[in-house]
Amino acid sequence: MNPHNPKLKYKSVYQFPQDTHNFIKSKIVGKSLHVCCGNSNLGDYHIDIERQDDQNKDSFILADMFHLPIKPQQFDTVICDPIWNLGYHVRHKLIWELRDCVKYPNGILIFNSLWFPKINTMKLMDLYVGLNNMAFRNVSLIGIYKKIQQQF
Repeated sequence: MNPHNPKLKYKSVYQFPQDTHNFIKSKIVGKSLHVCCGNSNLGDYHIDIERQDDQNKDSFILADMFHLPIKPQQFDTVICDPIWNLGYHVRHKLIWELRDCVKYPNGILIFNSLWFPKINTMKLMDLYVGLNNMAFRNVSLIGIYKKIQQQF
């Protein structure tokens, strides 16, 4: 094999394991948006930096997670599974974008990551830990937040 011209293998990008998909699906209420969706079709509308071939063209929006083309307070539920090694210095930008998409009052944010934020205007209602049987493997934290006041 020539190291300057390697043969590459391609596969679909990330989507939730089926158990996680089912769990999150059970928490969705009303009109939903899935940010950083990969090739998952979970939710009504989907946003990612790259569209997958099997994504529904009518529900997919090509966008950067830091610049969501969504009017404020449009969704009852917003789901996000960002890259887990997102730098500390930009995490707040993502959280603000997600928070702004959630309806007030009582809209919810379902956030899956290794870290969970404190979000002004939102209350952490539940925190779930995704356990696995593998040694030395990251676990996911799924935070369920409810919007309790408007942002200013």
